[in-house]
Amino acid sequence: METDLFFIRHGETEWNKKLIYQGQTDIDLNDTGYKQARLLKERLTDKDIDRIYTSDLKRAYNTASIVAEPHNKKLIKEENLREISFGDWEGMNFTEIQEEDPETYNEWRKDPISISPPNGENFSDFQKRVISIVNKIKDLHTGERVAIIAHGGTIRVYLAHILGMDLKGNRMLSVHNTSVSHLKMYDNRPVLKLLNSTCHLD
Repeated sequence: METDLFFIRHGETEWNKKLIYQGQTDIDLNDTGYKQARLLKERLTDKDIDRIYTSDLKRAYNTASIVAEPHNKKLIKEENLREISFGDWEGMNFTEIQEEDPETYNEWRKDPISISPPNGENFSDFQKRVISIVNKIKDLHTGERVAIIAHGGTIRVYLAHILGMDLKGNRMLSVHNTSVSHLKMYDNRPVLKLLNSTCHLD
């Protein structure tokens, strides 16, 4: 039985553009992000998609709403598809965090797997959360074609898991705004068919 999972990152936000840590702060798409989502919709119009899951954060949900228009599918919101929580660092950029909390930030940069931002989430717990929900989706929809609209970190940590990579290796995977990554499951054997495809933005 073949199952297709299409992982799609949300469109651009102003915080993406300004390199501000977003995490679970509910930031909407900017004008570029909405344009990217419309271009993505055109690319996927002729694709047979059985289910569309989305993070409940605006930037993902609004991307998903545009993608869903030609498919007449109800969006399924899932909180556990959210980005990692950066806690107190959300709303700040790299320089601001270093100035405000250099010791914790440097420790986190060295070991984000087990060290969390203040009041945030570490990558180990984040990956467990994501693996659990994506595996649930996969098992519920065996034999179907499922789009999962989420966040860069969410997609990277799941693909790192599927590819047997050390969790730190997720940073070597590039996942751009509105990129499409396609994972095909042959029963329980995963094959990554496409990674970070943004041809619709050319």
